[in-house]
Amino acid sequence: LVAACAVDAHSFVFPVAYGVLETESEESWTWFLHNLRRAIAHPNGLVIHTDACKGLEVAVDNVFPGVEHRECMRHLAANFMKKFKGKVYTDNLWPTSLTCSVKKHNYHLRQLYMNPKVKEYLETHHSKLWARSQFSELSKVDYVHNNLAESFNSTIRKLK
Repeated sequence: LVAACAVDAHSFVFPVAYGVLETESEESWTWFLHNLRRAIAHPNGLVIHTDACKGLEVAVDNVFPGVEHRECMRHLAANFMKKFKGKVYTDNLWPTSLTCSVKKHNYHLRQLYMNPKVKEYLETHHSKLWARSQFSELSKVDYVHNNLAESFNSTIRKLK
């Protein structure tokens, strides 16, 4: 069971669409997203915020070309911290994501990039938007995580 959720002006979560997939695959996600697009079109300022579901990233790019595609920072940080350990990472990763200032973002990113493997890792495995300073100003939602989906999933978990 998959769902697309949104947040309104009062920060209330509401489901926009849901579907039942055979499996998490590019084909299944493409089917779901085509149906979502039929329902909502491709409005200016649309943001799609995802985590690492199999096939989802490619399906979003194919069905909603040019959309602001954000990646969940909580998932990014969990994966990042498995690979890179130390104070420089714990002190700079989240601030890199949370600041709205490009100057502060770049400062924290430089601290992380002192290890050249960090830059390679982020560019290879986390190429979607995950930092507020990189978000478009069209969308007024500045979430760096996909807790909307997590909240919805926890509400329907027993039904699943």
